[in-house]
Amino acid sequence: MNNLFKAVIRTAREKNIKKILVASSTGESASRVVEQLGTKEHEIIVVTDRAENCWNVSSLSRRAREDFKIKKGEKDHKSGISYESLTYKELKKMGIKRIIQAPEIFRGINVPGGCNVAQVIAHTLYLFGPGTKVAVEITLIACDAGAVKAGEDIIAIAGRNRGLNTALLITAAHTDEFFGIGLPEAKKPIKRLRIKKVFY
Repeated sequence: MNNLFKAVIRTAREKNIKKILVASSTGESASRVVEQLGTKEHEIIVVTDRAENCWNVSSLSRRAREDFKIKKGEKDHKSGISYESLTYKELKKMGIKRIIQAPEIFRGINVPGGCNVAQVIAHTLYLFGPGTKVAVEITLIACDAGAVKAGEDIIAIAGRNRGLNTALLITAAHTDEFFGIGLPEAKKPIKRLRIKKVFY
């Protein structure tokens, strides 16, 4: 077990964290988390790419093509764990109860050559590494889907392409309340997202 998982287990026990989120496009990262952490003490929640996500192989860097193990001659690379896939069924057998398919929150609505606030947030988080951006993103997605509650502390694990190299202890929030700013007429307290601890 590497140092990242040791730190995750230690923090989860110290803080009584039950929910562990993992970003997984192929199921490999999800399987690895289950192997390292098990599903008895923790509820492993997988967040994967949106339905019918497909990458044009020619647009990917050589490193990305190697990371994703793209076969020679493959023109389009499908990503994400669909509900009909064998991978989905295998993860369920391993004890994973929730697999959430969703778009990347910080991708926003794509405008060729344009930019939006979500992309600015994404690139700011990228300064700390791709895993940091993805860990924050999957926390928002899981909260919006009702898998975790706003204000609940969770651990989110992510990385770059097929690897896991980052974990964050995060207080979850809904996407529209990311900064803790609500509409003036809102009568409920707003729970903003907070990053409490970073593991590399």
